[in-house]
Amino acid sequence: MILDAWQTIWACVGLSLLILFVDGVLAGRAGPSKTDLVRQKKRDNRMVGLGKGANNE
Repeated sequence: MILDAWQTIWACVGLSLLILFVDGVLAGRAGPSKTDLVRQKKRDNRMVGLGKGANNE
């Protein structure tokens, strides 16, 4: 299969967009979920209220 110049350009653009899309999806899945972050923040607030926070020594 031989591509002319415009087909090659569009193939590269399409491949680049696909890579950016996959990268965005994988980046969104990485790290802790928002639910975990909220749960940790609530736990930290309770611990501070009980006087057991990390900064209370």
